Amino acid sequence: MTGESTPLPAGRRPPLAVRALRLLWRLATDRPYRNVMYAFWFRPKAVFQPFNDTRAERYPVIFGLVQSRLGKDSAVRILSFGCSTGEEVVTLRRYFPHAFIKGIDVNPGNIAVCKRRARRSGDTRLAFETASSTAAEPSAAYDAIFCMAVLRHGAVGAAGVTRCDHLIRFEDFAATVAEFDRCLKPGGLLAIAHSNFRFGDTPTAAAFTPLMSRPPGPNTPLFGPDNARLEPAERVDVVFGKRR
Repeated sequence: MTGESTPLPAGRRPPLAVRALRLLWRLATDRPYRNVMYAFWFRPKAVFQPFNDTRAERYPVIFGLVQSRLGKDSAVRILSFGCSTGEEVVTLRRYFPHAFIKGIDVNPGNIAVCKRRARRSGDTRLAFETASSTAAEPSAAYDAIFCMAVLRHGAVGAAGVTRCDHLIRFEDFAATVAEFDRCLKPGGLLAIAHSNFRFGDTPTAAAFTPLMSRPPGPNTPLFGPDNARLEPAERVDVVFGKRR
């Protein structure tokens, strides 16, 4: 959401019918709000982050490391998992001008925005698809997978929260990154930032080498395989190389 407001006292709140009309009007006219509410109301299977928070050039250090490893002018294949409305894909195009880049997102409203953007740009090496996982992607298909601020839920950062399994579960995280492993080529790169879980706690991590660490993001507590909150960490690994 874009901000918070102080609730009106019960006696001063508008009548229910007025509030309902306001909600319907906002749903009809505010596409970002409509896309966010889709995740809240329909709870797509294995959804993590229900919010659409995104912007261009959000992770320049991580993008730069992957570019240096793969080569700016190489015709690599890249997957943006949880691409929201496409700002990350647009940014990645600047780092990899000759790459094939695919974005997937659980929210069909987000993907509709991405497809309109791709049509306007005329970029034929972009693809977008509505999906909650990479299960439909071919094996060993990608040179890099980015999963940035997706495997998390903002509500678990609230004061007093000691477990996360009422909102997100480690077992779903572990299943998601196992699918990433299947889709990555040997020698491929995996970037996972602002996650509520550590990739290193999963069985999949045994096939990878950490390449970059950074401080955890704000409001991003870490939870262990038992879904219990961990002690704060100074740094977490965020980029990994799949061993050949």
